[in-house]
Amino acid sequence: MPGYRFCRSDDIPLLVAAHNACWVPHFGAAHAITVESFKRGIRELGLWPSSCMVAFADDEPIGVLIGAKRDREANCVHRLAVRPGYERLGHGRHLLMSLANKAAVLGPPRLVAEIPAEWTEIRCFFEKSGFVAEARYGDFVLAADAGLGDRDGADPRASMIVSIGLEDLVESGAFDPAIRRPWGRSLASLRGRSESLEGIAVATDRLEAYLLHGVGRNGTSREIVALGVAPGDAGPALLALLVRQIQVEGHDVRIAVIAEQEVSFATLADLGFRLERETIGYVAANRSA
Repeated sequence: MPGYRFCRSDDIPLLVAAHNACWVPHFGAAHAITVESFKRGIRELGLWPSSCMVAFADDEPIGVLIGAKRDREANCVHRLAVRPGYERLGHGRHLLMSLANKAAVLGPPRLVAEIPAEWTEIRCFFEKSGFVAEARYGDFVLAADAGLGDRDGADPRASMIVSIGLEDLVESGAFDPAIRRPWGRSLASLRGRSESLEGIAVATDRLEAYLLHGVGRNGTSREIVALGVAPGDAGPALLALLVRQIQVEGHDVRIAVIAEQEVSFATLADLGFRLERETIGYVAANRSA
């Protein structure tokens, strides 16, 4: 008989082993995690061991749910996988519903998931489990050979570029926490990785445009984790000026899972960014308070 249980903080090695046994066969060795990377996920994404579950058969992990939690915001299904050979036996549904029921009792009741649009079978599973689509996000890439103009400082507006931090953006009102962003771009997640981020902005008597960036997950590309422009026609050109400043020769500039409320997809397209993937944001129905 299969067994299921929620985990504790001392179960991180078990969760890592279960993840690698259940997720990696579907997505490849590059997606394996370590205890160190799981702990980094606790800091950056709010991974919460007591919101994680493992399914067992004869003491072997056959299913895993990695959950994240923000106390006053929501719970998030970060990853859910069943080991090959054990699919379609109800293990994934049991894990998912167990977290949903726990969230309903202990809170916060809002339970979300973000699923790539092309994962139609997984999306169907979540929809049949009571989740409804509420948002659409995009992954964008600016190819390494895409030109946005000279980077030699000839643009006179370059003198208006200043360094800026996340908290400066929040205090100035340029970063609006009220915009519903995906989990990894939320204010709490950005604060969790703020030490590894750099920010630049074009400043007059206000912040005309800004972006926060860091090294991409692949270790080479630049990743923009937050960006925005003030109202007015000059915003897109100033944003292009900032993007030009962080371009590293031979490497792409990427923006992962961004909501159009943060900056319009049309603006990104005008800057040369190409939509690479869409992600659908789901929320468990009747649990969105």
